[in-house]
Amino acid sequence: MLEAIRRHAKGWLAKVILALIIVTFALFGVDSYMSGDKSGGVVAEVGDVGISREDLTQEIQAQRDRMRETLGPAFDPAVTETVEFRRQVLDSLVERRALLLDAQKLKFLAPDAYIASLLGQIPAFQQDGAFSQPRYEAVLRQNGRTPAQFENELRQSFMLKAITSPVSLAAFPSNTSMTQIARLVAQQREIAWTDLPASAVASQIQVTPADVEQYYAANRAEFTEPEQIRAEYLMLDIDSVAAGITVSDQAVADYYAANAARFGQPEMRSASHILIAADKNADAATRAQAKAKAAELVQILLQAPGRFAELARAESADPGSAAQDGSLGSFGRGMMVKPFEDAVFSMRPNEIRGPVESDFGYHIIRLDVIQAAQTAPLSAVRAGVVDELRKQQAQKAFADLADNFSNLVYENAASLQPAATAAKLTVQQSDWMTAMNAPPPFNHAGLSAALFSPESINSRQNTEAIEVQRGSLVAARVAEHRPARLRPLAEVSAAIEARLRAAQSGQLLARKGEAIIEALAKGNEAGLSWSAFQVVSRQPSAELDAAGVKAVFRVNADKLPAYTGFARADGLYRIVRVSRVLEAPELDPMLLASIESGVMQAQQRADMEAMVALITAGQKVKIKPGAIEGR
Repeated sequence: MLEAIRRHAKGWLAKVILALIIVTFALFGVDSYMSGDKSGGVVAEVGDVGISREDLTQEIQAQRDRMRETLGPAFDPAVTETVEFRRQVLDSLVERRALLLDAQKLKFLAPDAYIASLLGQIPAFQQDGAFSQPRYEAVLRQNGRTPAQFENELRQSFMLKAITSPVSLAAFPSNTSMTQIARLVAQQREIAWTDLPASAVASQIQVTPADVEQYYAANRAEFTEPEQIRAEYLMLDIDSVAAGITVSDQAVADYYAANAARFGQPEMRSASHILIAADKNADAATRAQAKAKAAELVQILLQAPGRFAELARAESADPGSAAQDGSLGSFGRGMMVKPFEDAVFSMRPNEIRGPVESDFGYHIIRLDVIQAAQTAPLSAVRAGVVDELRKQQAQKAFADLADNFSNLVYENAASLQPAATAAKLTVQQSDWMTAMNAPPPFNHAGLSAALFSPESINSRQNTEAIEVQRGSLVAARVAEHRPARLRPLAEVSAAIEARLRAAQSGQLLARKGEAIIEALAKGNEAGLSWSAFQVVSRQPSAELDAAGVKAVFRVNADKLPAYTGFARADGLYRIVRVSRVLEAPELDPMLLASIESGVMQAQQRADMEAMVALITAGQKVKIKPGAIEGR
C-alpha cells in the first residue's frame, strides 16, 4: 500500500504538486479558501465560510498576473478592470469554496503518509536525491510560507482532485460521432469565385454631415481619451534591502555550527515489507484473521529469511512493492506512517519484524540498508547560509525601514524626497498612464485607486505606502495630470465618415451579392467571370479566409453547383460556386486522435461545469451587496 502511494505520486498528482510549487509561491495561498474571513470585509459566504474582500483582491491580482504571463504583449489590462471580470473571479472563488466544502463533507482527506510521500517527490525539497526536512523548511521560508500552510494547500489540491476526477475521467466520445466529425473535417470542396469590388456600389453611398454628427453623438465614449497621469514614486522592497547587507565570515561560521543538522542528509533507511491488508474500520474478527496470517508469515521467514522476496510477490497486498520483491526503496523520517516508521528506525540490518499494525493492515518488515546521516561541508553550503542570513537580517531591517518609510511619506505629504533620502532610494518617474493600462507597480488595485483618486490628483500629495506585493512597499504622487478629453468633432469627422462609408459599402455589396446568388441558383450566370477551379479544405488561406471557409462548407451541397458569398476583410464581396464535394478516401489516424481529444476535453468541460454548478447550488451561497464594486 505504501509503495502504491509512492507510485501514484509519480503520476498525475505529482505533476499537480510540481505545478503548485511553481504557482503557489506566486499566490497568497489556497489555505485562505477554507479559513474564512478575518478582516470583517466579507463579500460572499458559502455555507458557513466567508470570502473576504482581500481574498477577492488577491485572486484578481493572481489571475491578472497569470494572464499577463500567458498573453505577453497581447495582454490588455482593461479586460481585468471590468465588472464582468471581477464577477467571474468571485464566481470561481465561490465554486472552489463549494467544492472544498463538499469534499470535506465526503471525507476526501489526504492521509499524513500520502502528503509525506508527495513531499518526497518534489525536487525543490530534495538534497542528494532524497527528501531533506531542513531544505523543505528553508525553501518554504524563503517564499514566505510555512510547512503547515503548504501541506494544507497540498491537502486541498488533493480534495479538489478527488472530487472532480471521477467526472473528468467518465467522459468518453462515441466512435460513430468521431468518425462522422473526422469525415466532415477531412472533406474538400472544389470552388471557383468572382469578386464584387467596392466600386460596384460606390455611387450609391451617401454619408451626410448629419450622419457623421449623429454617430459622434451616439458614440461619445469612443472618442473620449481617458484621464492620464504621470507619477513620481518610491519602491522599498526587501530584496534590495537584503542585497545591501554584508554578512561576516564569523556570522556564517556561527550559523553553520548552530544549524549543522540542517546542512546534510538525514539518516535514510531502505526496507522491504509484506502487507496483509485489513481496513482500519474492519470488524475485530477480520483484523484478527489478518494479524494471524501475518504472524504465520513471520514465523516462516524467521526460519527461512531467504524466502522474503518469494512471499512478498505471492502474499503482499501492496502490488507496487510486491513486484519489487517487497522493496520500498530508501526513505527518511516523516515519510511513512508512524507505526511503520517507528519499527524501521529501531531495527538492525537484515532484521525481520512483525506483525506491525497500521491503518493499512499488518506489515512484515525487513530492514535492508542503513544510510548514516551526513553533514555537508561549510564550503558547499556557504552561499545558502549567506542568503539565509541576509534574508533574516533583511526581515528585521525591513520592518524598521518600512515603518520609517511610511511615516516620512505621510509626514512630508508634498514630497517623496525625505523618504528617499532616509531609505537611500531614488525618486523614479513613470510614463503617462491611464487607470486601465497602468504598468507595474501601478497595476496594483490599491495603488492605482489611490493615485487616480480626485484627492491625489487635486492635492498632488503622496499616497500612503502601499504593499503592492509581499515585501514591497510603494508610495507615489501625481506629478502631472491630463483630464479625460472628448476629442472635438472636427478632429474625428473624417474617420467617422470613412467608417460610415465602409459600413454602407459592405451592406450594399452584400445585398447585391445576395441578389446575384439568387439569380445563379435559377441558372442565370450572364456577365460573370469566374476564377479557375480550386480544391479547398477547411484550412483558411489567402483565397478563402475564415469567413469564406465557413460560407463554403456551410452551403448545402446536395444539389450542385451551389452558390454562396461572404464579405472579405479588404472590402470585396466574394461570390463562390461549389462544383464538387470530395470525401476523404480514408481517415488519418492522427486526425481521428486529435478530434477524439478535442471532443473529450469539451465533454469533460461540460460535465465539470454541470457538476460544479450542482455542488454550488447545494450550498447556501450569499453574495453581499457591492461585492464586485470598486477596484
